[in-house]
Amino acid sequence: MAEILVIVPPDDVTPAWITEALQLRGIDARVARLESEGVGTGQVGETRRFFLHYAGLVPPDAPKTLIGKFSSCHEIARKTGRDMGIYKAEVMFYRELAHRAGIRTPAVYAAELDPLTHDFILLLEDLAPATQGDQMQGCTLAQARMVLGEAARLHAAFWNDRSLAAQPWCAVPAGAQGFYTTELIERSWDHVQRHYRDWLSPEVREVCARYVRHHAWWNRPRDFPKCFSHNDFRPDNMLFSATGERVAVVDWQTGSFLGTGMDVAYFLGGALPREVRRANEVSLLQEYHKALLEGGVTDYTFDHLMDDYRHYTFAAIAVALAATRIVNRTERGDTMLMHMTTSAALQALDTGAIDLLPT
Repeated sequence: MAEILVIVPPDDVTPAWITEALQLRGIDARVARLESEGVGTGQVGETRRFFLHYAGLVPPDAPKTLIGKFSSCHEIARKTGRDMGIYKAEVMFYRELAHRAGIRTPAVYAAELDPLTHDFILLLEDLAPATQGDQMQGCTLAQARMVLGEAARLHAAFWNDRSLAAQPWCAVPAGAQGFYTTELIERSWDHVQRHYRDWLSPEVREVCARYVRHHAWWNRPRDFPKCFSHNDFRPDNMLFSATGERVAVVDWQTGSFLGTGMDVAYFLGGALPREVRRANEVSLLQEYHKALLEGGVTDYTFDHLMDDYRHYTFAAIAVALAATRIVNRTERGDTMLMHMTTSAALQALDTGAIDLLPT
């Protein structure tokens, strides 16, 4: 038996392949047959749930189902995953950081990456009956508090951890946000104005236009503190337990070591209705800040957090605009990306972040 699991596309997964994956992990079981179904809403990869049926005696640690993540079958999305290093980043997160992160993530059964093509395979614990969040439906206040508690655990675990910058796989952006250059943002905004103009109100378009004009200024380098951030920290990438006790965070493809405040701004901008966010924003951030301090963070005032938060209200706009050009286009994806853009633009208005941009 090979010591490294062969990377295959989702349609080529066989009982023998799953059997090998389990045995490489020390689970002595033989899969006789399997079924699969598509899960998730990912636009840069393929995700399947595999239902496993065993032959012979089944050991207690043999899973009944597994979640498999694979490179995208769509060439544009696949190229994005390879070229931006996000396939590699997710595999390495599960290999190197998940056990240190202090938050709930799926157990790993296999995490393989082709060093030449950057095609990958992840076999992960199936957290069903936990349910995936929905960006457009958003969260309840109770769920938002739980999510921010998880964010504080993650950020405190890697607060100012300069060792991450020495990892060749870990993205350390030169500016405020990685992956999205000013040239890409400008091209993407031109594309959105041609193809999505009617999706956005004049007020939102004005915010976006001003942000894009000053993107290079906004994306200038930021000083410490820094932490490991998820960077796509939204309900679609969260699994909420049926009991409401914990939330598991998935889809670590854009995880990076960068300025603080990114995940909380990104999440709150789109996870709550505008009026609910405005009424609870400060108290939610105060709870997050308190959890950071309880997690060992020092020399980080609430005022500093609010400065970071205002700065990163624009990050979701960058992600959404760029995604219209670099991921596989779907009907739901269009709706979600314009929802993200609108929510973040209104957040920038509500918090006064828009006034921080040059006039």
